[in-house]
Amino acid sequence: MIKIPLFLLLFLSIPAISFAQSGWQLARTDDGIMIYTRRIPSAKFKEVKVDFEIDATEDQLITILQDIPRHNTWSYGTKRTYVISKKGKDTIIYYSEIALPWPLSNRDAVIQISFAKDSVNNLLHIRAKSVAGVIPQYPDLVRIPSSLATWDVTELPNKKLKIEYILSADPGGDLPGWLVNMGATVGPNNSFRKLRELIAKMNHRKKIN
Repeated sequence: MIKIPLFLLLFLSIPAISFAQSGWQLARTDDGIMIYTRRIPSAKFKEVKVDFEIDATEDQLITILQDIPRHNTWSYGTKRTYVISKKGKDTIIYYSEIALPWPLSNRDAVIQISFAKDSVNNLLHIRAKSVAGVIPQYPDLVRIPSSLATWDVTELPNKKLKIEYILSADPGGDLPGWLVNMGATVGPNNSFRKLRELIAKMNHRKKIN
């Protein structure tokens, strides 16, 4: 089975199996990871929303997301990532290459990720947006023209987090729709499962130390 990574799977159209509020359509639910899509009139591709809970603290989540070189340990399809620059402690600009199966060209992007705490509403806002003109394009890769991912993170009792993740993007190039649609829910499901596993290992190490 050909696998398409999270970065590309999260925003392309897939058949919906039920309807949700604000135009969201539930496409898959697995182990508490609920994946929705919706069509935006002005956009070519659908937005994707993922709702799930995780046994973690805000500090643990921030630590993992700011550990840029290790994104490939949990983010589906990520081949390599590295930090380009930092703006204070809350904003990082980094490079990411996403692997696609042959004969498709790998994609890449420069992302600015920022973290902001809303103490009034008890929310952690995380925003990851592609930025242009930071580094030259590589001739053998397709630069993703635009992407925006947001995380709204709410702290729950007993060291749990409730996460709403929304992504809209344009992958660039000419990816066949049928190929991406074939495995459209695999990427987000695998990525957030691996994120859970990674944090579970962190919690286990803390208990035995």
